[in-house]
Amino acid sequence: MPKVQVLPDYIASQIAAGEVVERPSSVVKELVENSIDAGATDISISVSEGCRTISIADNGHGMLPEDAILAFQRHATSKLASADDLWRLTSLGFRGEALPSIASVAKVTCYTRLKDAPSGFRIDAQEGKITSTETGCAPGTTMEVVDLFYNVPARLKFLKKASTEFAHIQEIVQSLAIAYPHVAISVEHEGTVHMRTSGSNDLKLVVKEAKLFTGNEALIEVNNHDVASGVKVRGLVAKPVHFRGDRKAILTMVNNRPVRCPLTYKALEYAYSDLIPRGRHPFAVIAIEVDPSHVDVNIHPTKKEIKYSQGNEVYLTVQRAIVTAMRSVPRHEIDNALAASQPKPELAAVSLIVESRSAESETFTSPDAQIAYARFEKAGEEVHQEQGSIVAESPARTRQLGFRDRLTFNLPTSQPDVNRGDMRIAGETTFARESAREGSFESDETNEETSYAPLTATQKRRQLPDGWRLLAYLKNTYFLVESEQGLEIIEQHIAHERTIYERLLAVQSEPGRLTELTQNLLISAPLRLSAEQAACLKENQETLSKLGFEFEHTEDGGSCCTQVPLELAHKNYETAIQELLDQLITCDHANIILEATKSVACQSAVKNGMTLSEDSIVSLLCDWIATPRNDTCPHGRPVRMSFSMDKLFQMFHPA
Repeated sequence: MPKVQVLPDYIASQIAAGEVVERPSSVVKELVENSIDAGATDISISVSEGCRTISIADNGHGMLPEDAILAFQRHATSKLASADDLWRLTSLGFRGEALPSIASVAKVTCYTRLKDAPSGFRIDAQEGKITSTETGCAPGTTMEVVDLFYNVPARLKFLKKASTEFAHIQEIVQSLAIAYPHVAISVEHEGTVHMRTSGSNDLKLVVKEAKLFTGNEALIEVNNHDVASGVKVRGLVAKPVHFRGDRKAILTMVNNRPVRCPLTYKALEYAYSDLIPRGRHPFAVIAIEVDPSHVDVNIHPTKKEIKYSQGNEVYLTVQRAIVTAMRSVPRHEIDNALAASQPKPELAAVSLIVESRSAESETFTSPDAQIAYARFEKAGEEVHQEQGSIVAESPARTRQLGFRDRLTFNLPTSQPDVNRGDMRIAGETTFARESAREGSFESDETNEETSYAPLTATQKRRQLPDGWRLLAYLKNTYFLVESEQGLEIIEQHIAHERTIYERLLAVQSEPGRLTELTQNLLISAPLRLSAEQAACLKENQETLSKLGFEFEHTEDGGSCCTQVPLELAHKNYETAIQELLDQLITCDHANIILEATKSVACQSAVKNGMTLSEDSIVSLLCDWIATPRNDTCPHGRPVRMSFSMDKLFQMFHPA
């Protein structure tokens, strides 16, 4: 029977190295962390061609020779004095395993000198033997690691290509450089500098210098302090037009320690769920400050993971910080202009005048228009014919049906249909004439007789903000708009979808507003649902009520809709609810309310191909511009394509 025996320190260090030193990037991580803990403000990293020779020099405090020798002993550290210090950690290192582990699988030479010392010392550590000699060197510490894994052939065999290993090194240094923006860090590989940060303490600049972001992203600052829990959150997130298919552009630091933090991923997923496409991830740097006693950093050999004692408070603080930042993006020029030109948008549907697209048909061409008008007629509203249009004359009832102020459906006239391929604004004769003279687009004489809903006595014509001008209307889908920056191409459906979505979110956050923005049905609408849809409805009925839906269930297991949000008041209720339930069946339960809101907004928005009058376009653009997050639709698609004057010039004059 084998006897139990104590392993020599050298073998024990090699075993420990199996956990601490996974690959060359692990060596870089441990040594750079030591340099930062030593107060260094300038760190230079040099990596050989095969990533097996690494040199790291810093201008930190340096060490006495006896301390340098002791640092190569297992569990020797200056970071801890007692077990209680584990709960008051402010340093990156603390276990005292890094240097002995590295020295057990490589040949290590350390040059160190105190700032006020006349000379320094050289410490050589190899195969468990440590020697020290006096020598001349710069203040600070330089660590040279040579022939990594020379005595561990199995580990050497599992190393990847040199390019892959260097990519891991870059990723490690990148995270530390961003976590400590006041430290200048450079990385050299095969004689070429691949990364250099300035140590400017400017997070935006360092994020670009470290190449986590490209530098072209529009960044938003994150800052929040939950006094009750003592959690602080700061950092940067990119506007939702920037995203990628993995999480490599997300960095979390907890008390300045780069870590993998599932809570941050979850908070970002929530905040961006209605801004970027599903399966995509944002650009974000999130720094969390929390009482060290509430964090356990000693749960992973490489200290990449942590545990919180107050995880829920941390998550909520991070989530609120990101959501608040995304909703408070400064748009000074636009907002100031809007404040002078229009009142704050009402929490009601955007006034859209949907015009007939064909002069050949003798009925309403839009199914939605037919449904809405039929409900007007059933409700007994006073309707009369005016200049080829049917106009509902009750503003109050009109608002109940989901439109604001006036609802107009154009009846066919004797005029021939205008080619839908033309770039034009429907319904505004003067606009068409003036724009044609300016060369914006070509006018058609038949368009002069096309009618649009006139403004009422109480209505004020809305104006685009200063510097914005409507140029053209392409294929009844895209608005071409001149802005101060250049040219904006905006799609009408997703711009309207974002506008309605933000309005619905605002309603949900204002107690009492929901009852004003719902429509009770005179006759309940029976729903023909599949078994899966019916189960989803019963499970989420309370959530759907927050959007303005009300349902009744019959004894035979059927369901009826008795109330809908105003935005859906002119829709086919059954089809809209079926589509809504289909989307809820497949979504994450945590995002039910957001997914339902997205569905209502998408189904309520004007469709591409529907012709809008000039006033409707301007009204839609004004409401869309005023929304706090208007670059994407709730599903993450871009609402607009922007072309600055410089970009246009480069397109026509390539270098």
